[in-house]
Amino acid sequence: MIKVKICGIRTIEQAQTALGAGADFIGLQFVPTSKRKIEYSVAKEISKKFKEKIKLVGVFQNQTLDEINRIVKELKLDYVQLHGEETNTFCNTITVPVIKAFRPSTFHEMKNYSVPYHLIDREKRGEGKMFPLKKSKRLARDFRLFIAGGLDIGNVSEVIKEVRPFAVDVASGIETDGVPDPEKIQLFVKNVKKIN
Repeated sequence: MIKVKICGIRTIEQAQTALGAGADFIGLQFVPTSKRKIEYSVAKEISKKFKEKIKLVGVFQNQTLDEINRIVKELKLDYVQLHGEETNTFCNTITVPVIKAFRPSTFHEMKNYSVPYHLIDREKRGEGKMFPLKKSKRLARDFRLFIAGGLDIGNVSEVIKEVRPFAVDVASGIETDGVPDPEKIQLFVKNVKKIN
C-alpha cells in the first residue's frame, strides 16, 4: 500500500481535508524561510486535534538539534523530515524517526544514512522537471522511499506504477494560487488509493 503525505498544511481546515481524503501523513513546515511555514499556534491546534488520527511530520532544514527536538516534544510529532546538510549522526540524535531528503546531486550519499526513510526531491525544491523515473525505481528497491518533487493529480498514478515507492509526498501539486486546494487534495489521494 503506497502511503500519501500532504505537505505544507497551514490550517485546521486543510488538515481536516487531508485526513478526510485518506492521507496517511501531513507535513507541517517549520523552515523559517519557507512560504509554507505554519504559525506555531496553528501547529499546536492541529497536533491537539489530529494527533491520534493522522501522522504528523515536522519539516526542518539546517535547524539546531535543540530546536527540532523541542518542537517534536511540544507538538508530539511522529516524524521529522530534514532537507538540509544534516549528517547521519545528527539524524540519529532526533527523538523520532527521520525522513532524510536528497536531491539528484546528493543521491550518492543516501547509502551513508542509516535513517528509516529516504526522500528524493528535485535539485531545487519546487522548481524544474522531475528526476528520471528509472533511477527512482532503483532507489525504491534499496530504500523505504518517499518520492517528492513535481507530483500532481495528472502524473502520480504513472509515477507510482513505475517506481513503487513507500510513499508519495506532494505540496505544490495540490495547491491553487499557492494554497492547498481541497478538491486537488481529494483527487490526489484518490488517484493513489486507486492504484493500491
